[in-house]
Amino acid sequence: MRRRLESLTERDRRVIDRAFAGTLGVLSVIEALTSGEPAGIAAGGAALGAAMALLLLWRRTRPLAVLVAYIVLAAIGVAFLIGPPDSLTQVLMLLTVNYSVGMHADERRGLTGLGVGVAGIGVVAVIYDPSDFVFPIIFFVVTPWLVGRLLRNTMLTARELAERAELAEHAREDEERRAVMAERNRVARELHDVLAHNLSVVVVQAGAARRIVERDPQRAAEVAALIELTGREALAELRHLFGPVRRPDGPPYTEQPGLDDLERLTTRVRHAGLEVDLRIKGDPVPLPAGVDLTAYRVVQEALTNALKHAGAAAATVALTYEPSELVISVEDDGDGLGPERAARLGGGHGLVGMEERVALYGGLLQAGPREAGGFAVCARLPTRALVPGAELRGAPQRTVTA
Repeated sequence: MRRRLESLTERDRRVIDRAFAGTLGVLSVIEALTSGEPAGIAAGGAALGAAMALLLLWRRTRPLAVLVAYIVLAAIGVAFLIGPPDSLTQVLMLLTVNYSVGMHADERRGLTGLGVGVAGIGVVAVIYDPSDFVFPIIFFVVTPWLVGRLLRNTMLTARELAERAELAEHAREDEERRAVMAERNRVARELHDVLAHNLSVVVVQAGAARRIVERDPQRAAEVAALIELTGREALAELRHLFGPVRRPDGPPYTEQPGLDDLERLTTRVRHAGLEVDLRIKGDPVPLPAGVDLTAYRVVQEALTNALKHAGAAAATVALTYEPSELVISVEDDGDGLGPERAARLGGGHGLVGMEERVALYGGLLQAGPREAGGFAVCARLPTRALVPGAELRGAPQRTVTA
């Protein structure tokens, strides 16, 4: 029933009010004309009843004014026509106007209406029956007012809960959209890191193999083996990224790469033609998984850029474990493209992806051409997790070099 009432439109309510007021008006006129009173009194009572019924058309929008007008008309009827109304229609209208004050008036007007109703009915009751003035006040004023107030509070509470539920639903949808966008961005970054590096190595090695296949078949075979290994590693990372459901007969998925895999990364880059010197300073400490992956991706992206853009060059990768952060430095002595190379790199997703990764964990990334030629990338990452629930990976087990 409450849901049906809440589903009514404003037009439906106006139609109901008109039908209700019209019905009570007609019944009031009929009761007055058939009351047996003299013709003049009966006609006056009919007109008064019709006027009272007409007031009910505004009981929702102006409940306090309707109550005051009704009491005034009732007082006129009592004073000049007949005694206190005892017809059914008059009782229904009196109950309706007091109920409407409790239901549709705000707190201040509602309390004012309760006081006006108690005073009006109380005066009439005291004048005509001083021994019994409590019952009319309770039955005709207080009870319908309380019923209306209770329904009002119930409906307001239900409306507030519905609004909160709607807001919560919107918030949940927004959170889902943000989660989807974050996941898309994460996948895009991973795809770029995996494909850009591995395809760069494959392209460089394929070009080298094509040039030496006739004069040095053995060396070309070694290059082909490296291309195969690089492709397999790329596929393994892609399966880890996109394969939550593993086929029973498929190969097992590898874990996300981290600093433990730098030796293999630098070896692969050396085979691709870029000399890399890996240096680790300080005591390696356990890193949160996200920080470990980010550090690996920074080195991978920097070496990939050097491999693609630096030409015949050498690169140095330095990891420095400071008390509260890890400093990553990747420098190359490339062909000195300088600002042009920086602009080309900045126009893609590589540096942007590195910046986003590093910023996600509260770090700082700097990249640009070196004064002495070549390009440098420097990242600082906190060695403690900034994201609740981050798991720690084992520290790299390598020989520490000065």
